[in-house]
Amino acid sequence: MEYKNFRVKSLIRSFRDLEVYQKTIQLSEELTSLKFIKKQEISSLTEKVPKLIAEAYGDRFDSRELAHNKLTEAITLIANIITKIDLFRQRAADNKEHKEVLDKFLTKYQTQKRKILNLRKAWDRVFRGRKWRKTIYLYKATPKY
Repeated sequence: MEYKNFRVKSLIRSFRDLEVYQKTIQLSEELTSLKFIKKQEISSLTEKVPKLIAEAYGDRFDSRELAHNKLTEAITLIANIITKIDLFRQRAADNKEHKEVLDKFLTKYQTQKRKILNLRKAWDRVFRGRKWRKTIYLYKATPKY
């Protein structure tokens, strides 16, 4: 996979506009709908990832550290999901079709893990000097008498 520079694809007005949020919702729904996987074994993990992304989006202005930690937790959960999918692959060793479906999910979740990591890095970079910029903005907005 060739590296491409990050660029914003569209205006982000809420966490629902984040591609990684939309994709993790979709993957959760698709993975838990598979007939050969026990839903209770993986649904709690897959449903927490988009929830953490949404919470991190809301916290990013109030506490950069809290938002950073929630995205880190989402990355950890995806690692756990990948491990569960590996276990399901092991159980489906005899069924080539099931194994191929699970391989696709592994690739998709690894991609989402990388995207969350990139989102975390981008937020850290953007909001690092936020207080300083806010102070300058407030200073410029103050009328002179």
